[in-house]
Amino acid sequence: MDQDYTAPHKALQKLKAARKLCHTVYLYGATGYGKTELVKQYLSNRRYGYLSCADGDWDAAAFPAPKTLEEGGPCSVVVIDDLHRLKNKEKQRDILSLMKRKDVWLILISRSQVPPWLLTAYMQTGFLVIPEEDLRLKEAEAAALLARFGAGATQKELARMVEDSHGNAYTLGLAARLMAGGARPGPELCQAVSRLFSDYLESAVFVEMEPELLEFLMQVSVVDEFDLPLAEMITGSRHAARLLKEAAEAGNFLTEQEGVYRLRPILLESLRRRMAVSCGESAIREYSYNAGLYYEMQGRIPKALAMYERSGYTSRIRELLIRNARCNPGNGHYFELRKYYLQLKPAEIEGNVILMAAMSMLYSLLMQPEESEAWYEKLAAYEKTVRGGEKQEAKSRLAYLDIALPHRGSRGMLHILKHIPSVLLERDSLPELSVTSNLPSTMNGGKDFCHWSKYDRELAVSAGKLVAGILGRYGKGLVNVALGESLYEKGGDTYEVLSLLTRGEMETLGGGMAEIAFAAVGIQIRLYLLNGDMETAQMQLASFEKRVRQENALQLLPNMEALKCRLALYRGDREAVRRFMETAPDEDQEFCVLERYRYLTKVRCYLSTGDHLKALALLERMRYYARQCQRTYIHMETELLTAVTRYRQGEEWKEAFQAVLREACGYRFLRFISEEGPAVNDLLRQVKKECQVDEQLDSEWMQRLLQESERMAVRYPAYLKRQLSATLDFSENALAILRLQAEGLSVTKIAQRLSMKSETVKYHISENYRKLGVSGKADAMLTARSLNLL
Repeated sequence: MDQDYTAPHKALQKLKAARKLCHTVYLYGATGYGKTELVKQYLSNRRYGYLSCADGDWDAAAFPAPKTLEEGGPCSVVVIDDLHRLKNKEKQRDILSLMKRKDVWLILISRSQVPPWLLTAYMQTGFLVIPEEDLRLKEAEAAALLARFGAGATQKELARMVEDSHGNAYTLGLAARLMAGGARPGPELCQAVSRLFSDYLESAVFVEMEPELLEFLMQVSVVDEFDLPLAEMITGSRHAARLLKEAAEAGNFLTEQEGVYRLRPILLESLRRRMAVSCGESAIREYSYNAGLYYEMQGRIPKALAMYERSGYTSRIRELLIRNARCNPGNGHYFELRKYYLQLKPAEIEGNVILMAAMSMLYSLLMQPEESEAWYEKLAAYEKTVRGGEKQEAKSRLAYLDIALPHRGSRGMLHILKHIPSVLLERDSLPELSVTSNLPSTMNGGKDFCHWSKYDRELAVSAGKLVAGILGRYGKGLVNVALGESLYEKGGDTYEVLSLLTRGEMETLGGGMAEIAFAAVGIQIRLYLLNGDMETAQMQLASFEKRVRQENALQLLPNMEALKCRLALYRGDREAVRRFMETAPDEDQEFCVLERYRYLTKVRCYLSTGDHLKALALLERMRYYARQCQRTYIHMETELLTAVTRYRQGEEWKEAFQAVLREACGYRFLRFISEEGPAVNDLLRQVKKECQVDEQLDSEWMQRLLQESERMAVRYPAYLKRQLSATLDFSENALAILRLQAEGLSVTKIAQRLSMKSETVKYHISENYRKLGVSGKADAMLTARSLNLL
C-alpha cells in the first residue's frame, strides 16, 4: 500500500455510502488519480477479491460462491480493475451477471467513463459512479500530502499547484518529493514534474496501447484540438472514426465537445515528445503541413499559417498572406497575422500591389500613421511605373486606401467617393469595403460619420445612391440603416426609425451583407431596450444569431457576444457578465483597434464589478485611439464613461461630463447618454442647475435627456451597479425587513411585526439601500428582485 497517498474525502464518502447499501461502484479517472490505491486503502481491513482485466487469465470461477439466505453475513467484496482493457464479450457477460447478485459488493475501476456494454445495467440498477472530479485532491488534501514529505507551500502556491495538476495525486506526489529535495513551486518545478509524469505515461499508458492507436494519437498531436475531418486529413487514415472511439474507451484522456476533440495537456506533451524521438522532424513537418492544408481549405487562415510555419513551407505562407490581404480588415486577419506580415522583407513586399496595400492598412490599424503613409506612397509611386492590369489593380488599391485607412478619419469622404475613377466602378474592380467593421453600427463602424448626422436626410437623398453603388453588396440597405441610426441617436420618431431599420435589414436579404443587417438589428435592440422591452430585444438578437450562423458570417459572433453582455448588464445578470469576461480580449496583452466594441463593453463590466482603475486604464487606451483615428463618437462615449468612473471614485468629474454634454448637444445626440441612465442619472441631477444656464446646451434637448435617463434608471436599476452584496451579507432581520417593504408595509408596521424599534428598522433599511447601491425604496425593490432576494 502506498502510504504517501492521501484519499480524497468526497470519493471516500461515496464508497462508504455504497458499502452500506451493497451498491455496485464504478470508479473512473485518468492515470495518476489513485483509483486503485483509494479502493485498497478503503478495504485495507477486510477481505476482498481482486481481479485485473490487464491479466486476462481469470474467469467466472474466480468469483465468490453464492451465499444462501440462511448463511447471511456481509456481502462478499469483488474489485475488478483496468476495466477499460476488457474486450472479451464472455467476461463482460460474467461481470453483468455478478452485478445482479445481492450477496456481492462489486467495485469496478476504469480509466474511461461507463462503456456502452454497461449502460443498460447502469440505467436499470443505477450503480454509484465516482468520477474523476471526485478523485481530485483539494487544497487541504494536497497540503497533507506535502506535509508527509516535510514540504510546505503558501496558500497561494498550494492553490496554484492544485490548479495546475488538476488535483492529480501522482503529479502532486512528484512535486512533493522534489520539494522535499529543495525545489520550490514555480515554472521550473512544473516543468520537472511534467517531464517525470511524461516518463510515467510512457511506461504505464503508451505500452498498453495498440500500436495503430498510439501512432494515430501521435500524428494528431501536431494540433491542440481537432474534429474528425481534420484527424482524417492529418493522418490520411480512413479508420480515424474507429480509432477515436477506441481512444475514448481506452482511457479518460480524450474529451469531446460538439465534435471537437482535445487531448489532456500532459498527454499531448508526452505524445509530442515521443513523436519527436520515434518519428523524427520530417514526419512532424508532414503532418503539420496536412493540418495547414485543412485549415486553409476551411478559411482558418491564422491556424493554417501557424501549421505552415511549423512545416517550413514558407512559400505557402506568402501566398496565404496575399490572399488574406484581398479581404477587408473586418473579414481578413490583419491584426492576428501581423507577425507574419511584419516578418516579410521589404524586397518581398515591394513590387506586389496587394502586399503594399496590406502593409499600409496594417500599420494604420497598429496606429502607426507615418509607416502607413510611407507604404501608401510606395504604392502610389509603383502605380506610375506599371501598365495594364497591374496598373488597374494599383489604382483600385489606392482608391480603397483613400476611403478605408483608419487614421485618416472620414473628413472629405464625399469628395473622395465622387472622384473615384469611373473605370474602377464600371469594371467592379474596387476592393470590398466594410462600412461597419463588424460592429452593430454604420455611423460608428469602420469610420466615424458623426458629422454626416447633422445633414442626414439631405445626404441620404443627394449621396445615398452614389455611396451604395460604390460599396456594392455592402451598400444594400445601407442608406436606410444609416439614416435610421442617425435619427435614433437624435431621439427621432420611434415608428420612423423602426421602419427605416426594418427596410434596411430586408434589403440585405436580397444579396446584401449580414454586417449591414447586424447594424440594423443592433439599433433595433437599443430601441427596444430604451422602451423597456428586454424580452423582444433578446428574441431579436437570438433570431439574428441563427441567420448569422446559417450564412457563415462568423466574424460577427464576437461582437454579438458583447451585445449579449450589454443586455446582461441591464438585467443585472452577473453570471452572463462573468462568462463574457472569460473570453473577452485582454487589453493588457495586446490592444487591437478592431476590438473596440468589446473593449467598451469590458469597461462597463469593470464598472459593474467596481474595478475602477482597470476601467480607467482601458478608457485611456480608447481615448488615444479615438484621438489618433478621429473617432468623435468613441471620444464622447469614452469621456462619458470616464466621468462616471471618476464620480464613483470620488474624484473630479464635472468638467469632463459637462464637456461631453456640450459636444453631444452639438450633434443633438441623446441616446448614447440616456442609455447609460442608471449610471449617469445621479451625475445629471448634480449638474442640472449649471446646465440650465449653459448657453451651449439647448434647454429642450437637456430636458429630454433628463427625462429619458430617469426612465432608464427606473427600468434598469441594476445596470452598472457595483458587484452587489451576496445574500449572506444580509442578516435575517435585514432580509425580513426588505421583504416586508416589498409587501407594502410602513416602517411602523414592520417594527410592530418584528417586535423592533422604529429606529432599528430605519437603520436596517438604510443599510439595505447602501448594500444594494440604491437611494430609494422603488430602486431597492427592483434590484433585490433581480438578485433573487425577494
